[in-house]
Amino acid sequence: MLMRVEDGAFSSRLLANSGSSAVRVRVFEVLRSLRALDTVLAQYLRLGLEELDAEVRVALRMGLAEAIRLGMPPPLATDGAVRLVRRLGKSSASGMVNAVLRKASAGAWETLGDSPVDVRLSHPGWLYRRWVDHFGNEAAAAAMAAAQEPAQTWAWFLDDKARHELVGAGMMLDGHPWCPGAWSAQENPGRLLQAVESGAAYAQDPSSQVVAHVAKSLVGATGWFIDLCAAPGGKTALLLVHGDWTCAVAADRRLSRTRLMAPLLGRAGECTIIVADATLPSVPVDRWDLVLIDAPCTGTGTFRRHPELKWRLSPESIGRIAERQRKMLAASLDLVAPGGTLLYSTCSVEPEENEDLFAEPVRGFDVADIESHIPAGMPYISTAARGVRILPNPLGDGFTMHAVRRR
Repeated sequence: MLMRVEDGAFSSRLLANSGSSAVRVRVFEVLRSLRALDTVLAQYLRLGLEELDAEVRVALRMGLAEAIRLGMPPPLATDGAVRLVRRLGKSSASGMVNAVLRKASAGAWETLGDSPVDVRLSHPGWLYRRWVDHFGNEAAAAAMAAAQEPAQTWAWFLDDKARHELVGAGMMLDGHPWCPGAWSAQENPGRLLQAVESGAAYAQDPSSQVVAHVAKSLVGATGWFIDLCAAPGGKTALLLVHGDWTCAVAADRRLSRTRLMAPLLGRAGECTIIVADATLPSVPVDRWDLVLIDAPCTGTGTFRRHPELKWRLSPESIGRIAERQRKMLAASLDLVAPGGTLLYSTCSVEPEENEDLFAEPVRGFDVADIESHIPAGMPYISTAARGVRILPNPLGDGFTMHAVRRR
């Protein structure tokens, strides 16, 4: 899997069909800590990591991650990596792997201790400097530290009856501190995952859930509602469960993704699912009381769930994605009914993808006050366009929201 990610695959998709938690932990840990691991390994290698065979490179990274991040005894992690390269037909490298990992695992923390913050927190240097400029040293470091830890499973229930039945059967549920209706099961997370697999609950990051709660609060959860980038369907489903919509539509540009979200939306309520491109949505204009556009983005708020993204981004890629988002926003504004609201969100914390799109007043629209609609206790910072930003934190991914209301 790690070799396939190097070739461009996405870890979350590869792991979706893997039932092994041990595999998941190792794949995510290597990808999260890639820069720190490579910095340590480079001290003990004659050749650069990129000059090694892919199998050897990945085995070194995984062995070191097991030793310094996953708590495995270093001799055991080293022995496992040596055995692995032999099984993969790279026996000629086994002696080097053994020597490098024994030295690296013994001196790893000393090597990292003198490294810059972005190396210790294993993020690209350009991104760290960027976040420091936008959010300050302390906030940038805290956000990147949070992105280095595994994401806890939080889920919401499609109806309270299912939740009460599980609690009655002895399941201990813990409520989220600031996301209403989000539950975890720290003592027995497997039982919560069983509820998700059965369809009684839906696993969704709390920051993502908050987008739906804010949307509901902004418009009162009645009238006509359309989600233009709905897949995988969590926000739409949450709005269906907590709303009384005259008409609800979930759209996505890919037929395969609309099919994937159909079962969830079918359980959540009455909703029409369509294939539509958000830059040219083929739906009535001037009609919708709520237009939700959770735009495709760089995903800089979701590195703990999609760690390979941070190694694939560049400053230039942020600008390219923002151009498409600008087209989506322009098209979606035409759909809003008089008095209706457009809520724009991304799981990115980059200004170009968020407040910069609202830098100029939108003709015929007023900025909606989001801050009065966010849940109590939610950590956020205000944006220059009167939106709200959640930076990556231990209790949720990074998200940004802006809203405008048509006069």
